[in-house]
Amino acid sequence: MTFGIRITILGTAFLVLFSLLGLRLWSVQVAQGARISEEADALAWVELPIPAPRGDIYARNGTQLVTSQMVPQVVVDRTFISDEERETVVQRLAGALGMNPGDLDAMYDEAGINGRFVVESEEINVDPNLAYALNEQLADVPGVSIENLPQRVYLDVSQMAHVLGYLGLPDQSDLDERPGLNPTAKIGKLGVERAYDEYLQGEPGQRSYRVQAGSIIEQRDPVPPVQGDSLTLTLESELQQTLEGALASGVELSNEYKTAVTRNTGEEFQTETSRAAGVVVDITTGEVMGMASHPSFDPNSFVDGIDAATFERLNQQKAFNNLASAGLFPPASTFKLITAAAFIEEDLPLPTDGTEGVDFENEMVHCDGVLQLDDLADGSPQEFTDWYYPGNKGWLNIDGAIEHSCNIFFWSTALGIHRAFRDSEEYTVLQDWARSVGYGEATGIDLPGDPEGIVPTPQLFQEWREYQLENPDEPPRLDASRLESENPWVGGDLMNMAIGQGYLTATPLQVALSYGALTTGELVKPYVVSEVTDADGEVVYQGETEVRSEVDISRSTSRRLLTDLNRVVTTGTAQSAFVDFGPGLDQIAGKTGTGQSIATADNHAWFVGITPVSNPKYVVAVVIEEGGSGGAVAAPVGRHILQALVGNQPTPIVQGAAED
Repeated sequence: MTFGIRITILGTAFLVLFSLLGLRLWSVQVAQGARISEEADALAWVELPIPAPRGDIYARNGTQLVTSQMVPQVVVDRTFISDEERETVVQRLAGALGMNPGDLDAMYDEAGINGRFVVESEEINVDPNLAYALNEQLADVPGVSIENLPQRVYLDVSQMAHVLGYLGLPDQSDLDERPGLNPTAKIGKLGVERAYDEYLQGEPGQRSYRVQAGSIIEQRDPVPPVQGDSLTLTLESELQQTLEGALASGVELSNEYKTAVTRNTGEEFQTETSRAAGVVVDITTGEVMGMASHPSFDPNSFVDGIDAATFERLNQQKAFNNLASAGLFPPASTFKLITAAAFIEEDLPLPTDGTEGVDFENEMVHCDGVLQLDDLADGSPQEFTDWYYPGNKGWLNIDGAIEHSCNIFFWSTALGIHRAFRDSEEYTVLQDWARSVGYGEATGIDLPGDPEGIVPTPQLFQEWREYQLENPDEPPRLDASRLESENPWVGGDLMNMAIGQGYLTATPLQVALSYGALTTGELVKPYVVSEVTDADGEVVYQGETEVRSEVDISRSTSRRLLTDLNRVVTTGTAQSAFVDFGPGLDQIAGKTGTGQSIATADNHAWFVGITPVSNPKYVVAVVIEEGGSGGAVAAPVGRHILQALVGNQPTPIVQGAAED
């Protein structure tokens, strides 16, 4: 082959090769160029949220309780960190912050592949000096920066923790309930922080940039965040301080009382008192003026992350439980007001068969401390001993029975119902009255945790019995002896209910609202947020009075009950606690209660107060869990709160007489 022919062949080959290459370049640059360009742009732009400051929270008098402050925080952005760099970043950052690399690794994993997270630990406080030092130490570490971000600050840690709540990362149930949540952004976990979270959160801004080889090559103008809406509560700051202090003093007083009783009588108590709850409600509007549960917690401890040991200790103490709105207790003798209302309004009969100590015609009962019966169960004699035995209160009508909290009168009322209405719909007259004033249903309060409580009935006991028989491994409601009978309900259950004992349960808030319903004729819906305002000061939500139901009670009966309750604090079971009340005692009404719990050994101590008697507006309800005695412990606490409420100087909380 000649040289010329070889040149011709070689040239032809190159021509074909370059033609194919040109065709490929044309395909890439022209035919597919637009698509590739769009995909490259879409993949290169990173969009990150800019956290919005949460809205502020204020007390009703304008005192700021919660705000958000811009503080320097350590931020890790995984977008800029390759898999090969991860270990180095974690080790260097952990060393600079003095924290466990394993904890940082866990945060890294939780953030996701392109996630961004704030490094939080209660041991880290990034003040300006540390922020400067970290910037110097970590300048060459990819994906780590110090940024000013909003941080929640609870300004008075001694106030309203259970009403305010705290923040935390959403758990799986939160994410399921609200699919749009950012799993790395905190939300409200308790109190109004949770109930009004969507108002408080605000609108996050957005930062957008293009990344190439771990570096920003282009940025868009950021979209600024919009601060969340602010809440104004119905709670009054000074009254709340008084309430919280009184509950703490009540717990102390209870333990002093138990020690004194053991020393003087030898009676042993099973537990040390540690918990209490109280609520103050405007029963004409539903506004909650004060609400507290003891022990409490510091919401600020959740801002940087609470350690597991502290959380477990507080959890064991039930410190996160709002016992005022969600704690269920037997209401004890505070329930006698409902039994009394039913007795008067329904003209209920006392036993008519000549039961010893009952004057049927004059509607009086001999409160001598003991009621003997022989027809409740198997016909064998049964003896019911009143709380004041071996004392004797004499012959009392319904008014005296309230004043002196005579169990025998209310047992006799239940006995009359049991004998007269056993086979009729009227048998559940007490249950019907309880429900009419709010027992057995949620209150509707704008806080998480609003249980219904239990109003026991023969039908409910039958349902429990059937369930237990079908599910023997489940926790039992009824004791085993009741399962043997076709009818697990007995007359003694109604007698227990008439004095607020047995299976009957309610929250302090429910009890307070029931007193409002009986004395005003209206059962109101409670609320803790009076209004929500946006960043421009415009009202976007307003709490309003809502009457849940009208109570069919005559004005004369309401006035009669109020007079009886006034006698409780002037000459009855709470007299000793109110001797130093000061002016205006004629406008105070109240009821003590000492409740036996199925679940615990020691009695719960109750007091419910109302003011003013002439035109009821406020109700105070206090329970000292396993506190021992309503008259000795809870009544002094209630008196202290009522003094503050009416403008008297609160006197020290000291033991009253150990009466029901």
